[in-house]
Amino acid sequence: MTSSIECKNFLRSLQLLNLLIKIGVQNLILCPGSRSAPLAIAAAELNKLGMVNIFNSIDERSAGFHSLGISAASGNLSLVITTSGTAVSNLLPSAVEADRSCKGIIFLTADRPLRLKDCGANQTVNQEDFLYSVCRRVLSTNLNGLHETQENEILNLVRITKKQISTFPGPIHLNIPIEKPLDISFLNKKNVLEVFERIDLKKKYFFQEVEIHSDKNKFLKIFNSLNLDKSGIIIVGPYQGSINDLPSFNKSLKKLQEITGWPVFADPVSGVSSDLRGLVVNWELVLRKNKNLINCQQLLRLGPISSSIDLEKFLITFEGIQILIKEKNYRKLDPIKKSFEYDFGLSNFITLLSEELSTNEKNKNSLTPLAIDLIEQGEQIKEIFKEQITDDNQITEYKLANLVPKLWPAENPIMLSASSPIRDWLTFSENGTLTRNCFSFRGASGIDGTLSLALGISRIKNPLLLVTGDLSFVHDINGWLIEKAIDMNLTILLINNNGGNIFNRMYKKNLKEDELKKLFLMPKEINWPKLAEGYQVNLKSVSNFKKLREAFDWSISIQKSVIIKVDIDPENEMFEKNVLLEKIIGS
Repeated sequence: MTSSIECKNFLRSLQLLNLLIKIGVQNLILCPGSRSAPLAIAAAELNKLGMVNIFNSIDERSAGFHSLGISAASGNLSLVITTSGTAVSNLLPSAVEADRSCKGIIFLTADRPLRLKDCGANQTVNQEDFLYSVCRRVLSTNLNGLHETQENEILNLVRITKKQISTFPGPIHLNIPIEKPLDISFLNKKNVLEVFERIDLKKKYFFQEVEIHSDKNKFLKIFNSLNLDKSGIIIVGPYQGSINDLPSFNKSLKKLQEITGWPVFADPVSGVSSDLRGLVVNWELVLRKNKNLINCQQLLRLGPISSSIDLEKFLITFEGIQILIKEKNYRKLDPIKKSFEYDFGLSNFITLLSEELSTNEKNKNSLTPLAIDLIEQGEQIKEIFKEQITDDNQITEYKLANLVPKLWPAENPIMLSASSPIRDWLTFSENGTLTRNCFSFRGASGIDGTLSLALGISRIKNPLLLVTGDLSFVHDINGWLIEKAIDMNLTILLINNNGGNIFNRMYKKNLKEDELKKLFLMPKEINWPKLAEGYQVNLKSVSNFKKLREAFDWSISIQKSVIIKVDIDPENEMFEKNVLLEKIIGS
């Protein structure tokens, strides 16, 4: 029964997917194709058994980002299945982001067998090389075809995948050559399933847990460079660990702050708990106002650097010790090149630190004078915001960053697109993101996949608010073609500034208006009501914050994907923002 190629293709597909499920895959995005038919049919059967969720997407590029959103929000491995050829090349953008943001995702791509390679066979390309530069591992079953792959070879492939994801999370490419026939008859499918359910489903598999051991000597070198009796600052950048490890990260951060009494600068997507003692509100503006006047001897940096020019300038000119602690990320993460980098995570660092400190040193210490001063300065800026930013003002992007965290329910997650929003929220949100999960894909910091990522997050955590500009949104408009996208509980706050407004801030002084539009802004004449109607998505336009609050309540109540559009005047935006910043910096 299992001797024919079609039966072996189906059985090995079942076995492979079953093992991937056992190492943590819960959600699977399926893309169309014929060469991947055995994998697709096997996935459907496992779905019927309640073992995995399946969603489909006709666009592999969107599918990759959708899967990445699911992985980020769940903390679990996600899986994309594609056919051969150019389908695989469309996975590269999401693979780049998964690599840089250290998120576990598996790309399972069907391929032609070796006999069809390098001889002009239709839809046969060197796809095994397409993702090589950004994937943690590129693995394959038997090059002559899945049917010639042994069960122990599949098990070994999955064990390698598990070990890699456990030590350094990121994208894995499994390229699966499959020989024809690709279909399977009803009778053969029934017979193979009986064998699989009787034998494979009952098997016990052992996947060794990987323990990550710190380099004690490296820790001691760092520890000996610190002086916890002197002032310092804790700077927390975008969180790159698993969302499942976030509670232990915050517990360790709380302990670190209690030991030091140091102030904390937290990025909007740092994952830091809003009740952490020592948090400095409006810290970026505090840095901008003080320039080189902040006097401390050491910095403890957690994770990659935030997208702040003022922070970067501060780090460049800082003359004391800089320690950079990373979460399972073994590449260099300091563009300033002035820090000692520790690869083994904050929790490990705090464990070793506690071993070196006396009982008295581990007690909760008072806030340092520097912390008290910086917190007070941040609160003074907050008072200026209260005077200048009110909900009866004309809507601007910086006011959205300040007021939206107060209008959107405090427990509901937010995703910020990687262009203007993440920068505005860093400067103006006043730590408003820290009351809830906040996502922004800062690994490669591209606008690719914005909608698909948000839809993936909203499958796991909802109702979700996506804050995005118009170009970032339409760049990924195919996200609406993902299965049941319009049924996701996703509110899209669409900032319509008629192009890439971030470039207005950068190049407006030295370019003529027509050059700026042609080269950078790239404004598009879009009929937004018609676009929304075409995808059967609800759309509302609002012109003030009172209407925005009402629109948020409406969007949450209907529990479907909706677009709330706000129109921005870039000229007024720049003028108002500059007036506000001059008042703060000069106050």
